Amino acid sequence: MLKFIVDHNVPKSVGVYLKQNKCDVVFVGDLNPEMTDLEIIKLAQKEDRIIVSNDKDFISLSVTYNTVDMILFDFISQRPDVRIDSLQKIWPQIKQPLGVIVMQ
Repeated sequence: MLKFIVDHNVPKSVGVYLKQNKCDVVFVGDLNPEMTDLEIIKLAQKEDRIIVSNDKDFISLSVTYNTVDMILFDFISQRPDVRIDSLQKIWPQIKQPLGVIVMQ
């Protein structure tokens, strides 16, 4: 089962989509809305989770913490359906180790 940690800047509906696809999902906003990016990375490493975020800072952090899998959204539109549609397109290929995928 794939496990994800969904950053507070990602619409909750993205996490709901992942749950509907039988994934284990935790939301940063539910755990601790004040979590730093580094704390998110450490939790993802500890629990073997894929980070889902809109935060471009994770791109530079991925160089240092290259053992963490990430899906980063880089869309002009903030609409949740754009993010869900992009996940649906790559869903058959998502497996760990994933590396870093930037969705544009």
